[in-house]
Amino acid sequence: MLAETVTRWRREAIDEGRQLARRQGASLERTLLRRLAQRFDVAPGDGLAALLANEDDVERLAEVGDLAVDCGNAQELPRRGRDLLDNGNVY
Repeated sequence: MLAETVTRWRREAIDEGRQLARRQGASLERTLLRRLAQRFDVAPGDGLAALLANEDDVERLAEVGDLAVDCGNAQELPRRGRDLLDNGNVY
């Protein structure tokens, strides 16, 4: 009985740690993307920031970060970022 309880607690602690790491990773990725958007002088009202605030998938956030590197001008980042987060389109 005690061994089962300890095993369950350990599993719960590991799961909780993974969830926390995902949240922290997403938060750091959003911060980086906001900074990249500032670098491109993207207007805060473009809507991309609102989409990023609600996105918790670190991989999708990283894809937006890749777009920031690939964009040729400041207008591309918000347009392509919104398209990626809304529709999953990467071009």
